Amino acid sequence: MLRRACVTAVVLAITAAPSPAHAYEFWLRAQTIGQAYRLRQYRLIGPDLFLGRRRYTQTLALRIVDIGGLSQARKEARLPDRGLRISWQSYLRIDHDFGTYTSGRIKLSERVRRDAIDVIPELVDSSASLDLLYGFVAIDGFADDALSVNLGRVLIDDGWGSSGLDGGTARYELPSVPLVVTAAGGLRVRAASPLGVSAYELDGTSGAGCREYVEGPTPGAGTWQLIDRNRAVSPSKLSSDYEFCPQREMRQPSIGVAVATSRLRRFGAEVGYRRTWSETVGIFDDVNRLSYPDRGLYPNEQGQAPASGINEERLYARAHGELHAGAIALRPYANLRYSLLHAAIDRMDAGVRLERGRHVLEPSVEYFLPTFDGDSIFNVFSIEPTTDVRLGYQFEGPLRVRASTWLRRYAHEDGTSSVAGGGEAGVERAFGSRLRTRLDGLIDDGYGGRRAGGTGEVAWKARNDLWLRARTAVLGVRREDRSRFVTASGVLSGSMQLAESVGFHLIAEADHDELYPFTTRVIGVIDLAFAPEP
Repeated sequence: MLRRACVTAVVLAITAAPSPAHAYEFWLRAQTIGQAYRLRQYRLIGPDLFLGRRRYTQTLALRIVDIGGLSQARKEARLPDRGLRISWQSYLRIDHDFGTYTSGRIKLSERVRRDAIDVIPELVDSSASLDLLYGFVAIDGFADDALSVNLGRVLIDDGWGSSGLDGGTARYELPSVPLVVTAAGGLRVRAASPLGVSAYELDGTSGAGCREYVEGPTPGAGTWQLIDRNRAVSPSKLSSDYEFCPQREMRQPSIGVAVATSRLRRFGAEVGYRRTWSETVGIFDDVNRLSYPDRGLYPNEQGQAPASGINEERLYARAHGELHAGAIALRPYANLRYSLLHAAIDRMDAGVRLERGRHVLEPSVEYFLPTFDGDSIFNVFSIEPTTDVRLGYQFEGPLRVRASTWLRRYAHEDGTSSVAGGGEAGVERAFGSRLRTRLDGLIDDGYGGRRAGGTGEVAWKARNDLWLRARTAVLGVRREDRSRFVTASGVLSGSMQLAESVGFHLIAEADHDELYPFTTRVIGVIDLAFAPEP
């Protein structure tokens, strides 16, 4: 009886003991970057002014896999690893510039001077900022592994690049047909967003010097003037709120959907749509602060200002494939983006990559029409589209060779066109496992002027934990007004492994040209996820 009681107590103790806690799998990369250099500000009267930049940048990339240990539990139970999986991905950046470049003042007129960060609000990003480029929870494994959801600050694709969205995305893979449907919705990330990034702003909107419509005595008699809320800043009153742009502080809801092929080996295609809009700024201060009652940022004497406006609305499509003709592999591709807001194709390219052994030949054609945010004043100006025809060549062997040539056509508003063209080439050679050299050259001429130059680079692995590099560049430019100048640059850099996964990089640069006789820059990087070069 006593023995049975002891056995029972042991069994209860074992079953009551907490289950072992398994640590999450995570990946972490941190970089600390310090920069010290000077920029020259030219003056018509008196000596030039040198402005110093003293920049400190800290980045932190974090990835946590299998939060909650759901996948680990299935593995321990010897079950198929199908089901819910939770992970986290984020990239955080801290910037601080304590030099005179951001703490100085800029002269706008004989009597008006303003802080540099007021005239150029984008400098705030490097002056003192905490930016979250992306950070989201990824939940996979819904609907028998067909559905995955990302929630938080996610990255989105507009057909030709990426941006940020505070919201979520969902990806569903259709089980019966080889198609994937992706949907996204939320608020587009901009400088005014919490932990916002100004680099995500749509092209063409100013961050300072914004104007408002000031009503006149009769409808239509108003004028556009710098925004002035009669704010006083000691010791004197500002003549305008130069850094205040209320339209850039409005939220931008954004939605998008895309359909793409999946599970196909030698062909892929995608069609997508994205729309971003924002509310119209109304009255943002006292309605009687001006000579006549204020109706809002935009003309609205007769209620003509819309409640909201479209910032972007685009369709995009892309396709790529792979074919084989004997020993030659052909990989054609085509991409197109159409702006519904501008009723025009703004980006397009098509080409084919031909590979035979170590040789690669790639002819292509590209078209580009600059388009901007729907709130941008640039939309009222004529923007000249360009069409490029390119031919590239690569050879991968003991001597690596790269060469390309291009011809560009500029279409002018009056129906005429101008042409420019050029080419570039480079060779790279490795001498054993410790020494590598590279030479590059380029030349282009035609509309806009002529450029010609070259670069040389040497990389040497002095020890197993020390890498040294040297690079020099010379570029000659002749503008269409026949003025000429030559730019020369030299860079010395090195990387040292201090410990496992810890490295230190140092870069020193010196430049010379007709405008800047001698400029220097020093950059130091502490890398906490250092991966040695092979």
